[in-house]
Amino acid sequence: MGRLNTYLFKRAASAIGGLIIFACCVLLLERLLRIFEVVTTSTKPASDASNMIVSLLPYYLGIAVPMALMLGTIITVDRFSRSSELTAALGAGVSLTHMTKPFLAIAGILAVGSILIEGWLQPLGRYRYRTVENSVKQTAFTAALREGMFTTVGERTYFGGTAKPNAGIGPIFIYEAITEDGVQSGFRFTTANEGELIVREESGAPVLQLGRGQGYQVADNLTLSDNTGFDGMSIAGASNPTPFRVRGNDERELTSSELFENRRGDQRTEIDRNTNNATLHLRIARTILLFILPFIAVPFGLNYGRNPSSAGIFVGVVFLVSLQKALEFAQSLGASGKLPPWVGVWGLMAFLTVFAAFIFWKSAFKMGQPPLTSFAQWISHLQGQIRGLVASTRKRLRGDTDIRRV
Repeated sequence: MGRLNTYLFKRAASAIGGLIIFACCVLLLERLLRIFEVVTTSTKPASDASNMIVSLLPYYLGIAVPMALMLGTIITVDRFSRSSELTAALGAGVSLTHMTKPFLAIAGILAVGSILIEGWLQPLGRYRYRTVENSVKQTAFTAALREGMFTTVGERTYFGGTAKPNAGIGPIFIYEAITEDGVQSGFRFTTANEGELIVREESGAPVLQLGRGQGYQVADNLTLSDNTGFDGMSIAGASNPTPFRVRGNDERELTSSELFENRRGDQRTEIDRNTNNATLHLRIARTILLFILPFIAVPFGLNYGRNPSSAGIFVGVVFLVSLQKALEFAQSLGASGKLPPWVGVWGLMAFLTVFAAFIFWKSAFKMGQPPLTSFAQWISHLQGQIRGLVASTRKRLRGDTDIRRV
């Protein structure tokens, strides 16, 4: 790699790396609100929130990497053009194809990371996030009791009144269904004037300590079978939490190797074969996409002349978001069986490849106006024609009106 390519590589790598970090932070902000809402009922909020955030990072990296590659390439080429360095390089005989090599090298590095992230880290992280969320929702009810809301933990439904300073929570109402051999045979409810929430040091499990209260048990025929008063009682939040399901119930939780093994639908019968294969094709296409983006981003970042265009970043964002949604739509068509699983995704990728080849060939070998400049000129020309058509129409209408008056 020559000095020019090394220079471009360093500038592009710093821009793309910064954009990846920035995009992940922005994308996590929205999810953080939901995470904080979940962990407010946890006895270990910091630990649970950290686990959930780390589990989500691969998902957001999968979104941030192509966006950062696209925008980082456009920004680097745009700065290279505005500083007249591009003109000097072209005048020295360096082709645009040669200057694209550093961006392809970065795309190759990101593609290797994308295979690991989307193929393995993302599915495992998604399952881990759901596991932690399920565990928090089962084993904690502190915030719900403080807020005076009904909440169900295991087979019990709790209601706690408003928390009072130095006076615990009260009143307390607890409803529990009684089952025998899976059939409900009655219910039990407990009331108390107040209670106090504590956390066991050895297990970290929340425990509700009730003061003086009353317990009632009602049979299935609505007759009172037990009426017991008590001076104190302790109730665990969820002494026997239900374990979360095994991984693989959702195709998004399967690694790429597991999707490949299940491409005939004989390994995971609970997942539809078309859904499995469409997801696998989408993951492969997203990796290949990283090698195509530089051939689109470099022409978008080109600027010649005294009045450079600044539309590259905006057009790049709109283009990439539209492309991602189009790929997801093509994948959904394959998953639903309306198209073969590979047709929608790879048909769109073929069209994108032809578009990238055409726009790069026109920029690198024709040496005409940059694509966005030509597009802007075409829009201006179209606007001029529309204005002229409107003006001529108004003149005709005025002429017809004058003739009628005469």
